[in-house]
Amino acid sequence: MNPGSTGAMLPPLAPPRPAPPLEVVDTVLPTGLRVVAARRATAPVVQLRLGVPFGGSTARHTAAAELLACTLLTGGAGGGRTAVDDELAAVGGSLKAVVGPEELRITGQVLAEGLPRLLAVLADCLTGAGYEPATLEAERERLLHRIRLTESMPARTARAALLRRCFGDHPATRETPTTDRVAAVDRDEVAELHRTRLVPRGSALILVGDVHPTRVVEESAITLGGWSARLRAVGMAPLPAPAHRGEPAQAVPVAGSRQCEARLAAPSLVRTDPGYPALVLADQVFGGYFSSRLVQRLREREGRIYTGQSVIEQRTGSALGTVQFASAPRHATAAVDGTLAELAAISGDRPPTAEEIAAARGYALGIQALVRSTQKGLADSLYGPVLAGLPADWADRIADRLRAVPDDEVRAAAVAHLRPEAYTAVLLGPPAQADTD
Repeated sequence: MNPGSTGAMLPPLAPPRPAPPLEVVDTVLPTGLRVVAARRATAPVVQLRLGVPFGGSTARHTAAAELLACTLLTGGAGGGRTAVDDELAAVGGSLKAVVGPEELRITGQVLAEGLPRLLAVLADCLTGAGYEPATLEAERERLLHRIRLTESMPARTARAALLRRCFGDHPATRETPTTDRVAAVDRDEVAELHRTRLVPRGSALILVGDVHPTRVVEESAITLGGWSARLRAVGMAPLPAPAHRGEPAQAVPVAGSRQCEARLAAPSLVRTDPGYPALVLADQVFGGYFSSRLVQRLREREGRIYTGQSVIEQRTGSALGTVQFASAPRHATAAVDGTLAELAAISGDRPPTAEEIAAARGYALGIQALVRSTQKGLADSLYGPVLAGLPADWADRIADRLRAVPDDEVRAAAVAHLRPEAYTAVLLGPPAQADTD
């Protein structure tokens, strides 16, 4: 009852209305590029996502890939970043390239009438990037500055420490190259990487917005037809099983740090595993949203963390269940112990209740519907599954399975995958930090 009301109760929420069918075209061009175009005409805008598997085995590859991503969108005619940005701005467009251990991703958006121009600029960069010395050096300086800034961020440092503890020297641990590696990369290495790895075969282009899917696929085939190669895009090597599972959290001292960052990781299920929907709900109950057990215990009742979350990260051929939180140094050890205690409870004598599962189910389905209601959210939700080779309607299939998965399967998933002894943990913070509670 609302304060000051006359006694009238709010009516119950109506059941969610089903989303309208998505008009989509999903095809593979003669160059090997998969193109998925979906109509979502909520605004006269088009969202673009291009993903290229971009795995490598060496630290030098990581540095060259970062420099390539920084320089790729400076144009093929030597005009530089400003000229490209000005050309795109004239049609309300933008492009951005980022790279990681698994893939190179280009993200863009443009007013619908400017899509031909956006595709033309993208094609020019993909086929004509010259990596001219002056441009390359300017982008190298920007990249070195960004790396130094990243190295000062506790959250990034904690994640890097967790990946190294789990996977040693596997390429997945090289999310950011070192400054000395970036300084050593020359133009020929970047150009060769472009020629041999930035290829359409095995890559995926997603276009979402105020478009006619068939027409925009045809236009993409023509505009991007010159981007071709016999080689196939190379993915990252599969992850090994995480090391140091069940061991005490590794302390990572950072001089000058005023708070602690904790990270935990365990093997999880890939999105195609039959048990994945049940584990999604179990993980939601544990730490997936504000009403989860992790947040309610450590933040709301005990006041030990600022915020916390668990997620299932999809990686090349595998998945990781991760937990992260930040806390004051005096609470850090107790917060890690509390996290492990909650994992022991949810996989042991306090499995998810029917009420918790219902709430997690509603949250997961509601967030998915909310995200996919926007052009940007729909493009982002299509990106991962499509690049992994899954059908364009994969998110809808997962939603159907989330609605139908029995509570007993959710409890079984918690027992199998949320056991504390499955996790590897690191705790980053001030040197010799101690828990005084």
